[in-house]
Amino acid sequence: KALEAKGRREQREREEAAAAREREQAARQREVERVADEARRAADAAALEEQRRAIAAEAEAKLAAERAAAEETLRAREAERRAAEEAQREEQRAAAAARKAAQVEAARRDKEAADRRAEEEK
Repeated sequence: KALEAKGRREQREREEAAAAREREQAARQREVERVADEARRAADAAALEEQRRAIAAEAEAKLAAERAAAEETLRAREAERRAAEEAQREEQRAAAAARKAAQVEAARRDKEAADRRAEEEK
């Protein structure tokens, strides 16, 4: 009878030990899964952050390109304005030179006419 009790006790202890091992194994498995989940979440967060940075960099590059294009447009307009002003000044100089030439020619004709009259009066 004592032997049977001892056998049952040993069987119960083996079953309890086996159950304890199963609980420990289940706890280890849950811990492994928790760590894996954390790693996946961290990887997802890193990927999202990298995507956000890429989008921000793309937007910044686009803004820089637009800014450069706007500055180039302003430079081109300024160059056109300066060229138009220079052309206008050149036209004004040419017109002034033409007026001066006309005055000189008129003066020369007046002098010739005066010289002819003086010659005729002699």
